[in-house]
Amino acid sequence: MLLAKIAFRNVFRQKRRSLLTGLTMIGGFVMLSLSISISDGTYDQAIEAFTLSSTGHVQIHRAGYLEKPTLFNTFTDADAIGAKVMEVEGVESWTPRVFSPALTFIGSKTTVARIVGIDPVREPETTHIREKIGQGRMFGPEPAKEAMIGGGLAEVLNAKPGDELVLIAQGADGSIANDLFKIVAVLKGGINTAEARNCYLQLQTAQDFLVLPGRYHELVVTLNDFRRSRRAAKEIARVLNDPRLEVEPWEVIERPFYRAMMADKEGMWVSLLIIIVIVAIGVLNTVLMSILERTREYGVLKALGTRPGALFKLILLETTFLAVLAVVLGTLISLGVDHYMSLHGISYPEAIDMGGIMLSTMQGTINLRVIALPALVTFFTALLVSVIPAVRAMRIKPVQAMRL
Repeated sequence: MLLAKIAFRNVFRQKRRSLLTGLTMIGGFVMLSLSISISDGTYDQAIEAFTLSSTGHVQIHRAGYLEKPTLFNTFTDADAIGAKVMEVEGVESWTPRVFSPALTFIGSKTTVARIVGIDPVREPETTHIREKIGQGRMFGPEPAKEAMIGGGLAEVLNAKPGDELVLIAQGADGSIANDLFKIVAVLKGGINTAEARNCYLQLQTAQDFLVLPGRYHELVVTLNDFRRSRRAAKEIARVLNDPRLEVEPWEVIERPFYRAMMADKEGMWVSLLIIIVIVAIGVLNTVLMSILERTREYGVLKALGTRPGALFKLILLETTFLAVLAVVLGTLISLGVDHYMSLHGISYPEAIDMGGIMLSTMQGTINLRVIALPALVTFFTALLVSVIPAVRAMRIKPVQAMRL
């Protein structure tokens, strides 16, 4: 208890030295917290845009469809499945789809495309397809021979709303499906985006065209929190209890994107290491200077019978008090900075296209990690580097110290 009192007084007795050490710790804390906040916030923003663009947070398919997505690998009773899905906590909406490759023609221009049959009512409630429309309008609620095409498809075919598009595909009954559709919308996104070659049809229109009455390839589910996707997928699978169906989270559906994101996140630890080194050097420098300045003081203490272990504890306690104070002040400052970044962010030089959804700012976020990790790093780094000066103080010889 006595050592704690002495350590606490020493912190405020050397105000300039303590201020320098504390500012180093606080600066490292705020830098690390801001770095994590921007990293997590930017990735959260990208994931939300990516998943709500088309993928959703969870998808349901017939078993084996993801490995071999064929026209014939379908399921039925989407309404019954959707009703069960809505029983799961956190589920906000769902929408069914059908898919098929096709050839597209406008005049003398032709190219390949992917037909995507969507529910004109449920799809806008589940994804951001309405926000992705660059020209034209969304489908009406009633079936019609209308199509919405991706930006890449429009560029290749030189198409615009009002043009007539010929589609040729294979029907599920073995026939050759072909028909004429009026383009009512062109979606945002360049030729290199994942959905650039999509040709959207109303769900019933697509089912009739592909001879898939009452059959579906995919059911997309969105949640109130994308972080619960794996847990929600397991719960949905349990509720459905149908071995003929596969339920997978977006991390599995979009495995390449997820792996690239996780690999990029590893780069954050480089920034973390740099900040740790900055804090460590700052603390080590100031504590070492303190030992040199107070060598005579430590010599007197040892001459009076103070044990080396007590000096070691004294220095560690001083650093602990400073670290705790730095963590408290760093937390308050970081919360303010991170909150500002979560509201305003940093504008990109150019907006980034995420599947037709444009991201213009790099947002921050506030969660437990942006405070807890910097707190732990700052506190334990300060304690660790103070060990070296503390050992030096333990080895001071009273006779030599008294001569200084």
